[in-house]
Amino acid sequence: MTPRPSENAARYAIDGIAPARVIRPTSVGNLRETLTALSSEGSKAIVWGGGTRMALGNPPAAYDVALDLAGLDRVVAHNPGDLTITVEAGITIAALQAVLAQHGQFLAIDPPLPERATVGGTLAVGTSGPLKWQYGNPRDLVIGMSIAQPDGTLTKSGGQVVKNVSGYDMARLHIGGMGTLGVIAQASFKLAPLPVREATLLARYENASQALDAALDIFRGHVIPSALAVFDPASAKRLALPNASWHIAARLGGRALSLERQVKECNAACKAHTPSSVEALDDAAAKSLWRKLADFGWDDATRPVASARVSLLPGKVKEFVAALGDPDCGTVSHPAHGTILLNWYAESAGLADSLTGARALAQRLGGIAVFEQCPPSLKKTLDVWGGVGETLAIMRRMKEQYDPSGTLNPGRFAGGI
Repeated sequence: MTPRPSENAARYAIDGIAPARVIRPTSVGNLRETLTALSSEGSKAIVWGGGTRMALGNPPAAYDVALDLAGLDRVVAHNPGDLTITVEAGITIAALQAVLAQHGQFLAIDPPLPERATVGGTLAVGTSGPLKWQYGNPRDLVIGMSIAQPDGTLTKSGGQVVKNVSGYDMARLHIGGMGTLGVIAQASFKLAPLPVREATLLARYENASQALDAALDIFRGHVIPSALAVFDPASAKRLALPNASWHIAARLGGRALSLERQVKECNAACKAHTPSSVEALDDAAAKSLWRKLADFGWDDATRPVASARVSLLPGKVKEFVAALGDPDCGTVSHPAHGTILLNWYAESAGLADSLTGARALAQRLGGIAVFEQCPPSLKKTLDVWGGVGETLAIMRRMKEQYDPSGTLNPGRFAGGI
């Protein structure tokens, strides 16, 4: 039987468009039944995890049902000895990390707002946070996945062991796919041990050139921090730091002697570019800073009117920041993996030009820019995803194959898929 529709659909609105009803499956079996029913009746559904990044994407072309997966929040299997776990898609990142911490382990994904962000939603968006440099993208951590297709069929790929190489990795179709081809029901991950000790260095500089040069020296050196971030004075102010300067934050981890060496080398790289100060944060301050950096642009304190995620080669990050020249735009850069987060906090008449100008600059430097947040009025005239070139035709064929009725997430993905 299909789960009973719930009330309060207004809180599931996307770009001002609310669904007619909300359905919350309570098991994978319920999810399959629901999708079968929706497909047969021709309803259009958008999958809802924690709702933290629903601003991403085009406005829905149709939106009959919000499919809330909060009820699918179980740990299916955890093998601490093999460093693997299988969970349902609706479990939050924070709840999962709490389970793993009891065994001295963690999942190396740090998306915004982990108390609300779910495993399924994080995979569907396909981006993580500052830990990406050392641990990779979410797709690098997935070893298996169960997908409920739009007609209710359940398909599986991979498994619950790390050394699983049989068949094509179908999970990669769904990670970053925004739920357009199927609903992530369960996922299996490889885990990492929690660092024995951690340290965070925070360096302050007078200008962007000094900060980014120091960050690139760290990137090209012998130390691989867990995370490396550079942010401008405007962002530092919104992070509630006492000094509104250009900052580098470097997160390091390891055993005592290894950590001591890493701190020494990063400290030297920072001091080679004339910082106004370099300090090692205490554990509480470090934890707070990295949480704020991961949440930046998505929590209430730092949410902008519009934002863009720029992806470039690491060596191009400094050139991009230097050429941007937009006083209304704050930047948080992760130079080691070439990600720059741009945030605009005023809805001015020139906002559309600022967004398209940033994208043109990224493309000129060989990168891409996705508008992750944008006023609905501008989404009518801007392509939030940017041109995807020849791959769009392939994406359309896949949509036709996996979701011929257009049941899932209609119009929200690249090219209006």
